[in-house]
Amino acid sequence: MSALTYCSVFILAAALCSNACAQTATANTASAPKAKVAATAATQAPAPAAVPAYDVFLADLLDGKISNVKKVNANTGYHNQPAFNLTGTQLYFTSQQGSGEKSQMDIARYDIKSGTLDLFQSTALSEYSPTVLPADQALSAVVVEADGKQRLWRLPVTGEPAVMLPEVVGVGYHAWGPADDVLLFILGKDEADHQIAYRNSNGELTTLARNIGRGLAWRPGTNEGYFSERNDKRLALKMYETQNMQQSAQLVLLPETAQDFRWWNRDLLIASAGQKLLSWQPGDKRWQRWLELSDHCDGSVSRFSFSIDQKQLAFVCQPAAVKP
Repeated sequence: MSALTYCSVFILAAALCSNACAQTATANTASAPKAKVAATAATQAPAPAAVPAYDVFLADLLDGKISNVKKVNANTGYHNQPAFNLTGTQLYFTSQQGSGEKSQMDIARYDIKSGTLDLFQSTALSEYSPTVLPADQALSAVVVEADGKQRLWRLPVTGEPAVMLPEVVGVGYHAWGPADDVLLFILGKDEADHQIAYRNSNGELTTLARNIGRGLAWRPGTNEGYFSERNDKRLALKMYETQNMQQSAQLVLLPETAQDFRWWNRDLLIASAGQKLLSWQPGDKRWQRWLELSDHCDGSVSRFSFSIDQKQLAFVCQPAAVKP
């Protein structure tokens, strides 16, 4: 891997690992900004000695309790961003291969029934953020290209990978909506300049917020995309309704240290904080404890994912021994 590519890999990893927090919640709604954004390249930085170490765990989930917890990555390193396939039979995640400047990130595939682990595709480039494409036998992923650009690619089960949104450069994370639309986290020149953008099915790109957290989620059965915005030392949850192009005011403060969240169903949002998963119902002002993971993670839990039948949970743990 070239020095330029390795730098770009670390920038994305740094955004992945950020523990930023956001601003105070208010109750009024407001129109979303109408300004269109231009594609923004990721800023380069000196190459680090190593990226942080994370582990991916898989567990059975029933009635708010987990069992049969197992670590699925085989080696120590950066393993993150788990995502189930549409049938819940396989788990994909970003997996570090090699170490130091010779390392790269590939998409690993864990077969849940057999317990076998392999690479979804073996390429010369680094891939992050595996996301199952709706009704498609393929993944979308952030690919760090040979010149350091980070763009969204389609990775099919068979056939050649291809760039999906060639005009959008500096993609960090993404979440597909219900109408061939997508929320994008786009890297800026520094942390305060990172932005959340919405791209509709016509390819129009609209900036929603800057100085933001990394979490992106769509509320099931709606046209509502959720993200977080920072002010001072906390992150607050916000919503963009795509049909009317309306952006909400701050809905609720995320739990302290929280970055990552997912909808369990239309009426319950789950976020990770410390060694817990917490729940929030729209309209509430407080989060409730939902699931305790301290018996299985001695450090902190970050990203997590549910299988489509909600019978399995995958979560990421940064072990206490390697926390900065």
